[in-house]
Amino acid sequence: MHQKLSRTIVQHTLLRIGLRGRRLISAPILTSVHHKKRRAFALQHKHWTLEQRKKVAFSDESRFLLYWIDGRCRIYCETSGNKLPETIVGCQQGGGGSVMVWVMFPWHALGPLIPVEGTLNSCAYLSIVADQVHPYMATVYPANDGVFRQDNATCHVSKIVCAWFEEHNEEFQLLPWPPNFQISNLWVHLYRQMRQKDPAPRNLHELCDSLLFSWSQLPLATFQVHIESVTRCLTAVSVARGSYSGY
Repeated sequence: MHQKLSRTIVQHTLLRIGLRGRRLISAPILTSVHHKKRRAFALQHKHWTLEQRKKVAFSDESRFLLYWIDGRCRIYCETSGNKLPETIVGCQQGGGGSVMVWVMFPWHALGPLIPVEGTLNSCAYLSIVADQVHPYMATVYPANDGVFRQDNATCHVSKIVCAWFEEHNEEFQLLPWPPNFQISNLWVHLYRQMRQKDPAPRNLHELCDSLLFSWSQLPLATFQVHIESVTRCLTAVSVARGSYSGY
């Protein structure tokens, strides 16, 4: 005769043998091709010196919602009070709108934060590269020994963008980057600052202004810590043979 076990008994038993509930970690899907390319890149660059890393200008983009809730808010109240106004957090469809920004950060100085209007397609990205990356690399690396890093987003590897980089390859080099490979999440620092804003931005214009200000206030050490961590990241990916490693 089968005995029915309660959920509480199962939970207590799992805890007793050392098993605890954990949220699944969301990460990009890695194929066997991704594994090979990530491992090859890690093996090739894991012995980078700090001086070599200082020659690299990193770039990235991200989107910020006007109203952001991660679904993890918790309250304690009586069962009868779970529909009271003070126990409900209002939200808007699509987060009330969003702002996409592109940033650039080398070792030496704070790079620009550029708000992106509309979709970041090939033409929009080419404008950023020509108007922002080109003069910035010439200023920070006047000896033409700089290296520019971008990921493999579709707009980054389009024909017109690749042709532009080939045309300017004597001024700075483009670092070949493996798929789904993130050195570290610099955006965490900016997200944290934005969530602490009081009062919070009320519209997209205020959100954009707030992002520009918060970016300008990030300490230079924040970027340098991330660049210093590159070797640690490459070593971890190499040990994992290109598979999931936390990076």
